Amino acid sequence: MRTVSAMHHLFSMPLSRRRWLSLYPALLFSAVPARADNPIRIGQSAEIQGLASENRSGALLYFEQINQRGGIHGRPLELISYDDQRLPEKARANTLKLIREDRVTALFGYRSTATVEAVIPLLEQYQIPLIAPFSGAQSLHQKGKGYIFHLRASYHDEAARMGDMLQRMQMQRIMTVTQDDSFGQDGLAGFQLQLNRLQIQPLQQLKYSRQDTQLNQIIAAIISQQPQAVMMACTPSACLRIMKQVLASGQRPQFLMLSNVSSQQFYSELGDPGRGIGVTQVMPYPQDIGVPLVREFHKAIRQFKAGMPASYASLEGYAAAKLLCEGLKRCVTELTASQLMSALESMPATDLGGLQISYSKKNHAGSSFAELTILGKNGTVVR
Repeated sequence: MRTVSAMHHLFSMPLSRRRWLSLYPALLFSAVPARADNPIRIGQSAEIQGLASENRSGALLYFEQINQRGGIHGRPLELISYDDQRLPEKARANTLKLIREDRVTALFGYRSTATVEAVIPLLEQYQIPLIAPFSGAQSLHQKGKGYIFHLRASYHDEAARMGDMLQRMQMQRIMTVTQDDSFGQDGLAGFQLQLNRLQIQPLQQLKYSRQDTQLNQIIAAIISQQPQAVMMACTPSACLRIMKQVLASGQRPQFLMLSNVSSQQFYSELGDPGRGIGVTQVMPYPQDIGVPLVREFHKAIRQFKAGMPASYASLEGYAAAKLLCEGLKRCVTELTASQLMSALESMPATDLGGLQISYSKKNHAGSSFAELTILGKNGTVVR
């Protein structure tokens, strides 16, 4: 499914296709009209109907804000999104379509380690950048590093915050639970680094297949081993099932999860039983309006999207879109994929409003900000 965010396409396509579009009317009412006939096309392949919807909502919010101001160099931004259901083969097909048919300037906001890994050969073949994937996998910092520009900290940075907590709480009985794929392997490597640092021998290191929807062996192992803490690199649905079942048994180990689960949807589904669970975050607290980026985010919500949840996931999408636009603004001669990469690599120290980004030709790591948060009553986040 293709989803387009710019209004000018609505009137140029058959009525039967309009129902698939998520449209924003900002371009019709811009105080400084952008050239709607010549948009800057940005391409995305992600699980549009899943948790990535919050990331995407935040990005669209920032793009709408920019389009209201006249766009970038007088041109509006258009985000073209295809749903890949987190399937690598679909992500690859979507990416080819975005490059060959939609002729996008850049790719943006892919979500899932496996799907990003699947399209790295295409980034290299077509020499097109991928900006701010919503994955912190260390492997993505090593593969295709000339074409991927990261916003968020790595999962290894997040694992280090978990290690700090284990050290403070003097916990020794630790288990790990990871999905048996590239994402889980990367998370496990980060966990192992911290366990080695603390000289902790884990009770058990559990793995599960993405196709395993029951997870009974994982749940039974945690209940029988009675760990003090469980470090998890799982999909949100797997994390929810494991935690709910273990907590229902009467045990309450300190569950520690990576930021890939962080969304309002996840916290709402977990609810009050999740009180005390730890989640690492790679964005500032989205209610801390003392942070300029967060204050700007809330102002944009009030102006353009009243009622939209101010979550970590939507804030990350907003920050990712701001990062992309900072690069586009620096393309002063021509706006091409090559010029955008050069512009981003000339941003050695950039402040997005309390979130520091730094790039060079040899370093596309972006931010290293990571902190551990604890869930409070009814799934609220307590810092």
